[in-house]
Amino acid sequence: MRKIINTYGFPSAIITLAFVYLFFPSNNLSMDPLNYGCEVKYGETLFEPHHLLYSYFNYLLYNFCNTISPFHIDVLKFMQCLNGIFAILCLFLFNRLLQKFMNDKPKANAWTLFAGCCFGVMRYAVDAETYIIPIFFSLLSSWYYLNYLTTAQSKNVWFAGVFASLACLFHQIHLFWGIGLFLGFLRTRKIKNVFYFSIPAFSVLAVYSIVLIFYDKISFSFNHLIRLLFHYYYSDSADVHLGSVNFIMTPISFFRTFFQVHGVISDILRLIPFFYILFLPVLFFIALSVYYFKKEVKFKKEKLWSNDFQSIHLLIFALQLGFAFFSHGNAKFMVMLPFLIPFFIYLFLDFKLKPIVYLSLAMLIWNFCFAIFPDHYFDYQNNKELIAFIKENPDKVFVLKESNNVACQYYYETGVSADDRIVSNIKIDTIRNFFNENKIIYTDVLTKKVPFNRADIALSSPQMDFVFVRRIKPIDTILGGFYIDEVVPK
Repeated sequence: MRKIINTYGFPSAIITLAFVYLFFPSNNLSMDPLNYGCEVKYGETLFEPHHLLYSYFNYLLYNFCNTISPFHIDVLKFMQCLNGIFAILCLFLFNRLLQKFMNDKPKANAWTLFAGCCFGVMRYAVDAETYIIPIFFSLLSSWYYLNYLTTAQSKNVWFAGVFASLACLFHQIHLFWGIGLFLGFLRTRKIKNVFYFSIPAFSVLAVYSIVLIFYDKISFSFNHLIRLLFHYYYSDSADVHLGSVNFIMTPISFFRTFFQVHGVISDILRLIPFFYILFLPVLFFIALSVYYFKKEVKFKKEKLWSNDFQSIHLLIFALQLGFAFFSHGNAKFMVMLPFLIPFFIYLFLDFKLKPIVYLSLAMLIWNFCFAIFPDHYFDYQNNKELIAFIKENPDKVFVLKESNNVACQYYYETGVSADDRIVSNIKIDTIRNFFNENKIIYTDVLTKKVPFNRADIALSSPQMDFVFVRRIKPIDTILGGFYIDEVVPK
């Protein structure tokens, strides 16, 4: 197997995964990517505090490509394609990094296939979310950290700091990757290394300050800068308490980083019964992976700090997973974990290629067939027909289960905000106010099926009771369809 992986492994993995990433963009985008698409399309709110450069970077590239292109480019499709390209670049860089670190090309190829087939990576490679691009810059910072460990050249410290800071500017979650590398350079006990790595970090504060003054038009002060840096934690939606949901969602989200688990899988099996047969190869490859892992694994007793590169990336892994736990087990904050595992796993275990390859094949089949392909091929909610109906009824109020998604998609397609008449079914007081103003209320909450999602577990929301008045319009979906009903609140 080593010979096959060495010769064909990396090219085969890259070609297969590039095909998936670039030709199967998701057709069921959530509220966040829809919102980012609006920002880029209309040039509004381009500097979101927790991913400062993401929308602006897409805005610049999109407008350049759209200007030179002979045909119009859809913004969201462009952003999805860009994420796919960066996911491929991540795999190229990851493979080079592993080869340099492990000095074992077949093993590097196998782990590259593993990372690329993980659901977390595949999911965001076909989405318009913010989580793929910063991984590329964090991997670059680790590349220069490894270069420093092998050459002791100070320029590598500087470049590691630059790319760690750039990763944080694309998403703040990569602060923990940067902290890990900072501690790595701190362990060298050379003041100049700490200085060289830290200097680019001040550029992060400089960029935030520039946005604060020249884009947000807010006078500079330390308090204003801190509020911009930690914007989410000052917002009304911030929820930082620890509870049972942290312990429930963290293992679920961690598992979902590798294999898709979702209530919509039962609907996919109903729509494509042939997919039942896929359980056989998936279980077969998992069984082979477990068999060879148990057969080949050797436990090691190395000290955790015996290798700087391995131990630092174990620390980064722990920091990233710890913050994901703190954030109610948010799967979005675990996307980088598959890229970190190969850097430290051999501190504890020594095993050969077969378990990695067979597990990767199981993930590829499962995640493509039960996530990537159906998300691309189907439109689960048929929001386009719902939005068309909302356009036809500009004087009606719509109380919707997925109001944020629909409102974002409505604005993306029309450029007109409908936030004043598309509201969530949990906003009881708002709904009653509309009723008191003699507004006609339409809703989908009585009959619409929403696929199982994290929010259903993580949030406990009050439910609004309605009195049914009459049935207005059926909307067909692959999940069984639903009705737009006229209602009044109790």
